[in-house]
Amino acid sequence: MIKQYAAEPFKWLDVIDLDLPDKKSLLKRHQLDPAQIAYAADIHERAHYIMDLDDQSSTIVFNLPMPHHTQQVKEKPTRFTINSITFIIKKGILFTFHNSAFNQQILKLKSVLEQNHQWTIKKFILQALFDGTQYYDQVIENLNDQRSSLLDNMDRKIENHDLLALSEIEKSFVYILSGAQTNLMLLEKLAQANEPGKVKRFEHKSISKLLIEARQTEQMAKISLDVTERLTATSNNLLNNNLNDTMKFLTVWSLVLTIPTIVTGFYGMNTFLPFGKNPLAWILIIILTIILMMILWYYLKKHRFI
Repeated sequence: MIKQYAAEPFKWLDVIDLDLPDKKSLLKRHQLDPAQIAYAADIHERAHYIMDLDDQSSTIVFNLPMPHHTQQVKEKPTRFTINSITFIIKKGILFTFHNSAFNQQILKLKSVLEQNHQWTIKKFILQALFDGTQYYDQVIENLNDQRSSLLDNMDRKIENHDLLALSEIEKSFVYILSGAQTNLMLLEKLAQANEPGKVKRFEHKSISKLLIEARQTEQMAKISLDVTERLTATSNNLLNNNLNDTMKFLTVWSLVLTIPTIVTGFYGMNTFLPFGKNPLAWILIIILTIILMMILWYYLKKHRFI
């Protein structure tokens, strides 16, 4: 689907979920390069910047976190992957390519553009990249909050579904960090291509500000991933420790309770045994059993088995 969102100060065509008729239209009516369309069609394309001097066009691929399709209905999803949004500038026309998951972000940009008709295409794209970088921060903070909630639950009792949710958050941070790092490389390349003196002052200032924000986002993602990995390892250690305590408890009591079984087993035989004819033999058997159990308990305690 192709939508035209603006005619002034520049023409903006937004392509949502690129399909075959859209490709034909873009190739025929707007003479886009097939390679550019191939970049736009690949939702897993890594962030990069290409400037074609012969074609007088520029291509910017920017990665954004996207909630997994099964979790889009959730208010606070825990599973994110990385998807791309592509900006192409050709003949004074801006083309954006993305899937429907990013419609909300595009509508926000449309609202921003409607409020300022003096923006150039470059300044608008820089604002879009800045908003995308801030979106990373929002997703990271949201995942950190959910991780804190899971930890509060796990302080009381570790449940399997909490561990699975923590695992999903950890995998999301892996994707987010990867996306943030590739975006940072893209922005550094963009800054090198727009050296001072070759661009307007406010554009250079916007790129510098964007680089600072992108570096902060990368550091936030690194720290969040590191903390989540450590918490996952700690949770696994706690589970293993709990399992060891349970097995130790069962082993000790199985040994202690073996003594009454052995003693009563002997006295259940049809053979002559000490005190076997004594009317108070059962009391003596009980006392003997308790003494043997206490001796075993003391031995285990002394040697730190319990």
